[in-house]
Amino acid sequence: MRISLRRPVTVLTGALTASVLGLTAAVVSEVAAPSTAYASSVGGAISRAEILNRAEWWIDTYGAIYSQDQADAKASVTGEKYRPDCSGFVSMAWRLPKDGGWDRNTRNLTSYGDTAGVSLDDLKPGDAILDSVDGHVALFHKWTDSSKTNMWVYEEYSTGDPGRHVVKSKSDYADSGYRGISYDEVVGSTGSASVYGTMSDGRLTYTRIDTETGRRSHGAVVSTAKLGFTPKAMATLNFNTVLVTSTAGQLYRVDVITNNDSLRFETPVHLGGGWTHDLLTYDGSGHLYGIADGTLRRYNIGAAKPNASHITGNTMIDTGFALRTLTSTGPDWLLGTTSAGELLSYRIRGAGDWSRYELRSSTWQTMDNLIAPGGGAFYGHRADGGSVHAYLDTLPDNGTGADLTGTGTVDASGWTQTLLSAQPRTAQ
Repeated sequence: MRISLRRPVTVLTGALTASVLGLTAAVVSEVAAPSTAYASSVGGAISRAEILNRAEWWIDTYGAIYSQDQADAKASVTGEKYRPDCSGFVSMAWRLPKDGGWDRNTRNLTSYGDTAGVSLDDLKPGDAILDSVDGHVALFHKWTDSSKTNMWVYEEYSTGDPGRHVVKSKSDYADSGYRGISYDEVVGSTGSASVYGTMSDGRLTYTRIDTETGRRSHGAVVSTAKLGFTPKAMATLNFNTVLVTSTAGQLYRVDVITNNDSLRFETPVHLGGGWTHDLLTYDGSGHLYGIADGTLRRYNIGAAKPNASHITGNTMIDTGFALRTLTSTGPDWLLGTTSAGELLSYRIRGAGDWSRYELRSSTWQTMDNLIAPGGGAFYGHRADGGSVHAYLDTLPDNGTGADLTGTGTVDASGWTQTLLSAQPRTAQ
């Protein structure tokens, strides 16, 4: 027996128009299209973004295929076949291995030593909601709001009906004996990326990305006011403070008043001249880095909203930093790309004292902005088409790209900002 907690099936049709986004694309969906990057292996580590991408692909691809017969297994996006019932669907999303040719069922889903129980309140994207007594399981997507009263789930649920993306009540689940479970092989950062950007006409934008899922969760919110100068480089210090240089070599502090339903900021505060940097980034631990004509400099930031007197140090690290993009993945760790397509990581210790690591040797020349909120998560922006792509470097301070994977596409188009910068250390 399976209890069907029926709620109206609601499709995510809420599209944000270009006028709201301040972007040129006609429509940008709230939820990004499934990614073509599937970095996991069967039974291996898998990100929450990939779990959701696999679930979306399955639901979008197949119609009414529900069956509890293993012989009716259907191919997943990566080719492995899974039984098209509720537990086979979750097994597919998690990319679980078979047991003697069989997918797990609701009674043995948690019997292999690779899952853990979680409360319904603590569910994270890609976890599951299981009732092993009456025999049903669904994949948790996200809460409908901060009250955690209702949730979006993906599920295969009944013969003759297609799999669905549907809103369910947490209390109905609890009353029916459901419990949360998580898969031990899930990897990735937690938190969010708070991303500021500038438009070519000087307007400021704010967007938030959920780093667990790689999905845009807020914005883009676009200011009506303009900065009043042509921006050249930017670095986000904290949630409401951004440093921006102009093409005339001037440095400004931009104090954001609100970035919720609208984006408003105070008149930019002029901090001084001589800032000819092509790239800026802040590491979240008091150090601002800038590159001008290939020379890397480090500055000390002594206040949350610094005046000119709070920016000190001006240490020349070295020359030869011919980077196209620049961001910080942690205290005194930098990440950048070159016009030749390299993805490079740097450990900075002081003047003339630094280490360079090649994470990738090619293909990264298409990125014109990198942004990193911490926790190994980072995002690359491609100007050609305005797409933003998510990546995870499980150990960002180990100097190797062996643990670097692509985890999906945040949006396939619509990001027409000229500069992007994330608040550092908002993800773990």
